[in-house]
Amino acid sequence: MINRWILSMAVAVAAPMAMAAPQQALKAKLATVPAFEAEFSQVVTESDGTVLQEGQGTLAMAVPNRFAWHQNSPEESVILSDGKDVYLYDPMLEQVSIYALTDATGQTPLSLLSSDDEEAWEAYQITQQGECFTLTPNEAETIQSMAICFDGDAIEKLSLVDGQQVTTTMDLSQFRNGPLDDGRFHFAPPEGTLVDDQRNP
Repeated sequence: MINRWILSMAVAVAAPMAMAAPQQALKAKLATVPAFEAEFSQVVTESDGTVLQEGQGTLAMAVPNRFAWHQNSPEESVILSDGKDVYLYDPMLEQVSIYALTDATGQTPLSLLSSDDEEAWEAYQITQQGECFTLTPNEAETIQSMAICFDGDAIEKLSLVDGQQVTTTMDLSQFRNGPLDDGRFHFAPPEGTLVDDQRNP
């Protein structure tokens, strides 16, 4: 379930927000929070509303391309990017998989929250309704759409719909702007961890 957020799952504009195109409006909003951390509660539901999973944890992001997603319950999991590589760590299995950032983040619009890559932005169509923005990939495969909603300058909610119409919704709380220590985005595998390195040699 985790991989849908990172693997399967941020420029101001001259014109006023109300007159700006949705992409520029979203960029302008994200430009006010180049680094942030928050707590989240997550619910994963099927298309008929059946709840598949609930969880809690913390999320931190910083431009460019750094993020740290740490689910505390129901089972502990970590997804972290140091700006170059992405680490998926499962403490229960004592295993970490490592991917090149370019291979991992291209599969989800969530990566745009910490990206300043114009080419990456052009891969999505963006619409706006009030303080909520919906991002739809031009070539939808694993991910069908993602929505990001703001409450003022704070990100309030993130939701993702995958190819099976399973929706993952994260409600953020205790939202705090950066700056954040670089160590927040560094991962060192604990002793005895099995390392599965998927990066190209």
